[in-house]
Amino acid sequence: MLVRQIESPKDGNDVEDLATLHHDEYGTSREFNAKAVGQAAFHCVMDKQRKHLNCWVAYDDNNQPIGYLAATIRPSFYSFRSYAVQEMWYVVKRARGTRASIELLLQFENWAVSHNVERIYMQVEHDADDTLVQKILRLMSRLGYRTQGYIAVKVPIYKTTATFNKDEDNDRSTHRTVGVAEEQAAQ
Repeated sequence: MLVRQIESPKDGNDVEDLATLHHDEYGTSREFNAKAVGQAAFHCVMDKQRKHLNCWVAYDDNNQPIGYLAATIRPSFYSFRSYAVQEMWYVVKRARGTRASIELLLQFENWAVSHNVERIYMQVEHDADDTLVQKILRLMSRLGYRTQGYIAVKVPIYKTTATFNKDEDNDRSTHRTVGVAEEQAAQ
């Protein structure tokens, strides 16, 4: 297994593919666009200093992508230091239980420390599996992280989305079904 910082457009494609798998497995209520992931990966590759954005991909022994971690560094509001924030972190099912997730995390931590950050933030937001969240929190505790505060999430409802059933607003399959039904009705 190899974990490395993304450096090329091909690496960006690997991130897009992994992000799509990630979203399909856990993030189905979140807005997602693979092009946005590709654009972020492009900006990451173009920033040779990796001052604000970075991403790493884990590859198995056959050079197949098995996980990724994307992170940002942001200035603190309270001091002249910065915070490192994990934005996305995912490992495919077949590679869970290997060192892939920890190796990705170590790369992130090394990058954060090299930028002299005050704090490193890890976060988990899953819509489908609270038991996985608990497993990740136990892992994070063993790695020296502590649970602090909370993440409260609210998805604003805008006038353009108000026409959908409120319970189904964030379900991508509903949006796909609606589009298919409208297309069939038009024919």
